[in-house]
Amino acid sequence: MFMELMIPIVLFLVVGGVAVAYFFWNHKNRLAILSTVQKAIEGGTILTPELLARLGATADPRIRDLRRGIVLFFVGLAGLAASLFFDQADAVAGIRAGSMLPLMMGIGFLLVWKLTPERS
Repeated sequence: MFMELMIPIVLFLVVGGVAVAYFFWNHKNRLAILSTVQKAIEGGTILTPELLARLGATADPRIRDLRRGIVLFFVGLAGLAASLFFDQADAVAGIRAGSMLPLMMGIGFLLVWKLTPERS
C-alpha cells in the first residue's frame, strides 16, 4: 500500500524538481549576461548592436528541436524498457502509458526538426 502511494508522489516530485532546476539555471544564465553587460558599460566599453544581439541570442530553434526530440524520445524508450521489469499488469500499463507522452513528444520534436528548413 505504501509503495503504491509513493510511486506517483516521487514521479511528481522528480518532474517538478527538473522543471525548477531548468528555470533556475535559465534565470542564472540571464543574470550572468546582464552582469557582463553592466560591467562592460561601467568599464566604458562601446556595445554594438551586433554584440548585444549575440549576447541575447538563443540557440538555433532547429538544433533546440533536435536536442529536445532526442532526449524526450529516449526518455520514452527508457520508460518502455523499464516496464519490462515488472510483473503486475497495472504497473506495466501505467508505466507504458506514462512513457508514451515523452515518446510522442520526442517524435513530434524530431518531425518539426526534419520539416523546418535550414536558415542560410
